[in-house]
Amino acid sequence: MAAVLRKGDAGRDAAAARARHYRQRLAPVLAAITAEAGGTPEGIAASLTRRGVRKPRGGRVWTPPDVRRLLSRLASETAS
Repeated sequence: MAAVLRKGDAGRDAAAARARHYRQRLAPVLAAITAEAGGTPEGIAASLTRRGVRKPRGGRVWTPPDVRRLLSRLASETAS
């Protein structure tokens, strides 16, 4: 049975794909930072901010909760 598309599904799907692509591109940077700065969200956030890595929506300052969310989503993507 085919899935029923609702209004807005295409936009949400496109946004989710962009977010996945962003996280996948950032994964090697996170691995390098983790290797050199340790794996704490505080250290990773400070390093991302210092390196000028933009957040998904363009923000410049990373916080530990941002990093925790990012790492959690990366982990769930690689587990599936």
